[in-house]
Amino acid sequence: MTEPINISDSKHKILILGPQGSGKGTQAQLLAEKLGLPALSMGQLLRDEVCSESILGQKIKDIIDQGELVSDDIALDVLKIRIQKQDAEDGYILDGYPRNLAQYQTFKNFDVPTALIVITVPKEETLKRLLKRAEIEGRSDDNKETILKRLDIYHQDTEPIIEEYRKIGIVKEIDGIGTVEEVASRICQVLNI
Repeated sequence: MTEPINISDSKHKILILGPQGSGKGTQAQLLAEKLGLPALSMGQLLRDEVCSESILGQKIKDIIDQGELVSDDIALDVLKIRIQKQDAEDGYILDGYPRNLAQYQTFKNFDVPTALIVITVPKEETLKRLLKRAEIEGRSDDNKETILKRLDIYHQDTEPIIEEYRKIGIVKEIDGIGTVEEVASRICQVLNI
């Protein structure tokens, strides 16, 4: 059992990472509701910025329309704008960001999280979950080959970030096997809430 992080006296800036299919989006939402904080995911933040029709949103739309990826600097700009809103005054739950060392480098110069929750799920379970989701949602991009490729990218790009945060003592690994409620309970336990 890992020692809980006591976040009760500080601003809650919690990152949630894990491989695709680990349930990090669901857990981010549940934790956000419990703490009364916004749950943020980079994909949704970028979509929201495009919908706002701001100058930055138009720039993002142009990049996406050209089939390109939004740069790490632009992604961070969008995040900065979002967490300066009043509902993020006491913190935020950030799902799936930073995803690589370049994003980590730009983010660490801007903000330091109070905790990093890593939801661990064996590769076989992740594959099973994502194939089931693909079947239910009719997602042709979720086939065994693309899922395994994305899992390799997660291990290659995201695990080094986890190691960087481990050095400052904020990483808490959570077993992602079980019901949504069981995993949520484990997260609350390690955050001492």
